[in-house]
Amino acid sequence: MKKVENLEGPPIGWLIDPHHKWVIHFDFKKVSNEQIPTDFTIDMWGVVPNGKPMKFKSRRKATEQDSIKTWNQLIASNWIRFDAEKEKTA
Repeated sequence: MKKVENLEGPPIGWLIDPHHKWVIHFDFKKVSNEQIPTDFTIDMWGVVPNGKPMKFKSRRKATEQDSIKTWNQLIASNWIRFDAEKEKTA
């Protein structure tokens, strides 16, 4: 897993903390009548010993700007992109 640079567009996906104890999922849903996504969520999950995000901790709704700001702050704090789908099937 490598550090993500130059985020373009809304953040989508998972980041894992440097100690592999927490993962955060960034996502959004499009409003059916508009082309601009407006419902951004940031979910925090605890990581169980086998490396899978299984313990839901919290959900926060955010604007696109807040999502980008949070993503960039986490990347600056050494969080890295995490492939949760790969971990679920492993």
